[in-house]
Amino acid sequence: MNLKTIASLLLLFSFSRFCFPQSDTLTILFAADMPIIGQNESGSYAQLATAVKQYRAAQADTLFLFGGNSLGPSPMSSFDSGSHIVDLLNSIEPDAMGVTKREYSYFEEQLSLRSFEAVFPMVASNIFDPLQNSMQNGLMKSVTIERAGIKIGIMAVVDPLAKQQYLLNRVVVEDISTSVTQEAEILRRAGAELIIVMHGSLFPELDDLLERKVVDITLSKDHFAPEREIEKSKNIDNKILITEAGDFALLQISKQSDESIDIQWQRQTLSRFALDPDIASLELDYVQRLDRLMNLPIATVKKGFNTFRNATRSSENEFANMITDAMLDYTDADIAIINSGGIRGDTVYAPSHVFTRKNLVSELPFRAGIVTVQILGQDLLEALELSVSEFDYNKGRFPQLSGAEMIFDSSRPANSRMLSIKIQGEEIQADKLYTLATTDYLYNGGDGYTEFANGQLIENSQNERIILSDLVLYSILQTKVISVEKQNRIVNAAKLKGAEQ
Repeated sequence: MNLKTIASLLLLFSFSRFCFPQSDTLTILFAADMPIIGQNESGSYAQLATAVKQYRAAQADTLFLFGGNSLGPSPMSSFDSGSHIVDLLNSIEPDAMGVTKREYSYFEEQLSLRSFEAVFPMVASNIFDPLQNSMQNGLMKSVTIERAGIKIGIMAVVDPLAKQQYLLNRVVVEDISTSVTQEAEILRRAGAELIIVMHGSLFPELDDLLERKVVDITLSKDHFAPEREIEKSKNIDNKILITEAGDFALLQISKQSDESIDIQWQRQTLSRFALDPDIASLELDYVQRLDRLMNLPIATVKKGFNTFRNATRSSENEFANMITDAMLDYTDADIAIINSGGIRGDTVYAPSHVFTRKNLVSELPFRAGIVTVQILGQDLLEALELSVSEFDYNKGRFPQLSGAEMIFDSSRPANSRMLSIKIQGEEIQADKLYTLATTDYLYNGGDGYTEFANGQLIENSQNERIILSDLVLYSILQTKVISVEKQNRIVNAAKLKGAEQ
């Protein structure tokens, strides 16, 4: 017997003795937000498999809930729309998976296909398909499971913003409070004693439903949660929020003699667990497939830059400048605009870094196409004003530009923050027509850029749309060097005032 086996047995004994004092205790393991495979420093599916197996072995009444936020976007998902994540989860066997807006990264039909591949139920309690006059194919509004003498109703909600952010053309994302309240009533009438809601974003309406006892537990994982939300969660009973990438929640629930239900929970980290050999082998197989596709070097980084989420969604970004410059060169437009939410790498690139196709797909995992639009200056003004309206929340609608410079003041009220916009060196004119290069996602109203649809679409001579990531690849290969700079294309006057003080 090797040391790793002995350590695992000792750990299992520890769980049995200290984590499960009652035979009638229900244990719930909740994990979520694991879109990237092969990054063990943040916890892997192989470690998750070991954790689930050990808790199930120590306590028969164990429930494994997976909170979603994982089918996309990611480099591998850009090829298989999240099928590999479902394959990995099938081997770990969640009792239920919650659907979040990220599960819609590759649209409704692909999510339905993933649900048919899954051996576990996928739950989305506020999704409605008008064509079916019911749920979207393959999804469930809720599931009911009985463990440790407790009947549990399990729900999950999708952010209503998914409709515009992911351009969902078929399904309706219904109001969270109304949907959860109605489904909770159905579950209670069916005998549910404990109602759990999984979610990928933080919603105040769920806090209200918790406080009014409409639901009993909410489970979410969000490592981008603002500090104020983290502090707020500590003051709301049974609002369980996990914020560290490699963590999961462990709940212990038991029915008391007076029929009340006691709920205790703690954070655990996947790094404590050994790799399950079967899942590790499967995960490695997918990583190696991706590496064979993606490890081709395409350029060398000359000057370091980063694509950190907080940076790209609040200020001009060097990598984004390269993207929008390539769009401007390709289309010969007056101005190019992308949303910062399309850049997903969240990575730092040091000088001399060898930039690979995998890096590129990590940064631009969505298959957005480039379109050229003739549009009035007034529509551009309104779109860019809206683009900074949620500056304080690091939303993906924050713009990145080429051929233009903008000055805004984040300290001013939303919808009155834009101070100046110049296109090709001249102040924008509301009644002038400009040629805009953007993505089909934004042209169709994604991230709230609804004004772009007012413009006239200009078809290119080939009558087909080049994919943004492909265009950037072609642009990089021209020189095989990434040399990017900030150029004061986007200036926040509030930061200038703060620096002066």
